[in-house]
Amino acid sequence: MTNLITTLKNQSLLTRSEQAVAACILKDPAAVLDTSIYDLATRCHTSPATITRLCKKCSTSNFRDFKIELAQCCSQLASAGPHVNANVPFLPTDSDAEVARKIAKLSTETIEETAQAVVPAQLKQAVDLLLAARTIFGIAVSGNYIRLRDFQLKLLKINYTVNLLDLQAEQYYLAYHADEKDIALIISYSGRTAEVVNDAKLFRQNHTPIIAITADPESPLALYAQVVLTVPMSETAKMKVSDFSSQIAISYVLNTLYACLYNRHFERNYHERTSTPIAHF
Repeated sequence: MTNLITTLKNQSLLTRSEQAVAACILKDPAAVLDTSIYDLATRCHTSPATITRLCKKCSTSNFRDFKIELAQCCSQLASAGPHVNANVPFLPTDSDAEVARKIAKLSTETIEETAQAVVPAQLKQAVDLLLAARTIFGIAVSGNYIRLRDFQLKLLKINYTVNLLDLQAEQYYLAYHADEKDIALIISYSGRTAEVVNDAKLFRQNHTPIIAITADPESPLALYAQVVLTVPMSETAKMKVSDFSSQIAISYVLNTLYACLYNRHFERNYHERTSTPIAHF
C-alpha cells in the first residue's frame, strides 16, 4: 500500500470535505489522471481549494504533482495485484496454500496501512502519559482484552504494571477508583462498545487521561479520550470470516507502544529484562 493511497483512506487525517474528495478519487483513481482540478471539484461538490489542501496532506505541492504521484500508485497497485478483502479474505474454492498466501498479504497490508495512520505527535503523547502515570488501567472486551493481556505481559518484563480485570463487567471498579494521576488505555474497534464507553465516561468524570485505540476517530470513545490512536476501518460487514485485520492492527499499535516505552530507557530495559526461569531437573 503506497503512502498516498493510505493517506486518502485515513479519514482521521481529513476534513469531511476532503473525505468526500478522497472517496471520489479512490472510487476510480485512473479516471482522475485525465481530470482537471475544476472538473474534480464539480464532481465532488467542493472547491479547488479543498482539493489543493488534500494534495498537500498527501505530501504533494499541487494537483499536478498529486496526479503524477497517483499515476505511480496506480502502476504499483496494478503490479501488486488486487488487495485482500478484510471481511472475506479467502474463498471456498481456495486451496490451503492460497489461503495462507492471502492471510500473509492481508497481514502485510494491514500493518502498512496502520503504520501510515500513526500520528507521531499522538504517539509521543501516549508514551509520555504512560510513563508519567501512577497506575495504568486497561479496558477492553472479548478479543481486544486478549491483546491487552499480551501487552500487560510485555510491560511486566520491563517492570511496568497494567491493571486488568478478567471479569470484564467489573472493569467499572477500575474506572471508579482512578483519578488524574492514572492513565486508562482503552480499546474498542468501533468505539461504541457499551461497557467500554461507559467505563470511558467514568474515567473522564474522574479526570483520568484516556488513550483510545479505535477505528472511528469520531466515536463516543474517541470523544472521551485525550489521545486517539486510530487503526484502519477495513472491516465493515456484519458477516465476516473473522476479525483478522482489526486484531492485527490493534496488536501492531500495542507493540509499537511497548517498543517506544522500552526505547525510552533502552539500556536499562535491555540489561534488566528477565526471562521466565527454566527448571533444571
